[in-house]
Amino acid sequence: MKSKLLWNMFCTLLVVSMLLAACAPSATPAPEPTKAPESTKAPEPTKAPEPTKAPEPTKAPEPTKGPATCTGEVVTVRVHDWSSADRQQYWDQVIQAFNDANPCIKAESVKLPEDRAVRLNEISAGTAPDLVAFDSSDLPRVYQMGALMDLTSTMAKDTAFDATKEFFDSVWKTGFVDGKPVAISKDYSVSAFYVNTGLFEKAGLEIPKEGWTYEEYLSLAQQLTVDKNGNNATSPDFDSKNIVQWGTSSPYWGGDTGWWRGFQSFLYSWGAHTISSDGKTTTGSINSPEAVKAWEWYRDMIHTSQVAPSATNLTASGVGNDKLFTQGQLAIAGTYWGPWFQDTFNQTPGLKWTVVPLPTGPGGHFGAIMWMGWGINAKSAHPDQAWQLLKWLTTDPGQRVFALKALTGDQSTAAELQQEKDPYWSVFLAEVPHQAILDDGTSPFYTTCVDTPASTLLGKMFQDSGKTMDVKAELDKLAADADKCLAESKIEKMK
Repeated sequence: MKSKLLWNMFCTLLVVSMLLAACAPSATPAPEPTKAPESTKAPEPTKAPEPTKAPEPTKAPEPTKGPATCTGEVVTVRVHDWSSADRQQYWDQVIQAFNDANPCIKAESVKLPEDRAVRLNEISAGTAPDLVAFDSSDLPRVYQMGALMDLTSTMAKDTAFDATKEFFDSVWKTGFVDGKPVAISKDYSVSAFYVNTGLFEKAGLEIPKEGWTYEEYLSLAQQLTVDKNGNNATSPDFDSKNIVQWGTSSPYWGGDTGWWRGFQSFLYSWGAHTISSDGKTTTGSINSPEAVKAWEWYRDMIHTSQVAPSATNLTASGVGNDKLFTQGQLAIAGTYWGPWFQDTFNQTPGLKWTVVPLPTGPGGHFGAIMWMGWGINAKSAHPDQAWQLLKWLTTDPGQRVFALKALTGDQSTAAELQQEKDPYWSVFLAEVPHQAILDDGTSPFYTTCVDTPASTLLGKMFQDSGKTMDVKAELDKLAADADKCLAESKIEKMK
């Protein structure tokens, strides 16, 4: 592709830094190393291999310079930017390189509002940029608002573009609504559990492998939860009031809610979904016997087995799950994290860690994909130029940068950077076939009517007061309220 040639200098300087790397969405970046990465060690027979280490670049690469001037009109194309602070420099470099390579198009970044309501209001008011970014959950709603172009005809005119050869099919199809391509992924993530191999070794326990169950997960968490006297949670002398090392954690980021997408991976593995396939009702799904059993298991893991810190505990201590892990106080980060923490954890002195597959539940081994992408605003005055920028961001060279944060849907970039034989990336890549169809895509109102209230209920269960929660009663009420919300919600068309 033409973009590959124009990007050559940029890629040469960045590739070393990006090979096999990932980054955390909230962690403060560690100082940049100036030495080459250590080679990956072969895996031991009974424990997982150490993750491959990759340093950050020691200086910002210079973008490739394109034609000096534009002989015609310069068209401005605005694009949503969802970069975290520790990767802003890479986003800026991608945009600058695009502008250098396309002198007749000026790409301008528009910071994507964190507040979902603000993003939807931008769409409704017609003030959103030419390329709008959304999580996969909101694609049905945004498309039905009339805010996203159907990309079919645009792609047909671009004879150099072949989506079937460019992208992984499952990732590509996540950007479809009503059978039409309306968005292309910036990146996506699947979940794994991060484990402290040093704590496993100290306890004489083997690192989990594919096929381990939630029963085995709970057993390991009990053996790895330790009080100040050195007793673990299986001991009759265990002091639950003075825990110094936690066996595991929950999908909780802070505030008064849980992280619903993470919890969905848990529910799917218990044979539980949250909405009917036609997207019209949650009764019989979100409060099914399988769902009730799953919620009760998780409630008891926190409050009865006491192997994971409650939200009350985390709030009082002011220490999040990622900090507990870096401090060596968390053995299994059962928070359903994606590939976001490799660089941070590799640069933590004394921390020995790896990632392992998600456990298999009564319903099988399943997960919930995390996907974010761009579509072309249906009201864009410059759809052809917006398409050129969209291609740049979602294929090589843009994907070489975004592969730092998560998995890439671009096949050639994935083959080069996120290799299947790597002990870190291979775990996440092996999770891809286990991703269940997202409940979120069944209704344009899923986020409002199901996700938001379910996240609130999850946060309530994570608090100390959740110990006495009547799970079935709460889920029955949640289902009734969600069904009413689904029935009454209407699409507000874009102005």
